[in-house]
Amino acid sequence: MRSYDVAIASLAIHATNKWTDNLLTQQTIPDVISARRGIARRITHAALIRIALIRQLHTHLGVSVADSVRIAAHLLESEAPGVYESEQFTLTVDIQKLERDLDERLANVLESAPAPRRGRPPNRART
Repeated sequence: MRSYDVAIASLAIHATNKWTDNLLTQQTIPDVISARRGIARRITHAALIRIALIRQLHTHLGVSVADSVRIAAHLLESEAPGVYESEQFTLTVDIQKLERDLDERLANVLESAPAPRRGRPPNRART
């Protein structure tokens, strides 16, 4: 299963790390792997699509983050994926295009983003 860290996900959805981290802290997003304190969250591809949709609703339509989470869930999980209907309007989203665009941005990000160093820094020789 592919999964990404917050930094990679943030770059792919054109958000700051803080925005993405706040979203994951304040909202329950399915398919985000959060083991325990001190271990970095991992974002599955399905969760990344959901987060990208939430970001689009929030930034392009001005919907609050909490409402964006609820609307995105409906758009992705309803019997008619990509369609959200209320009493006054219908919102249609091309989920497949969103996913294609996200995959393209993700490929660019993964190609250019360096892998973070892990573990202890190497000992430096004293001169």
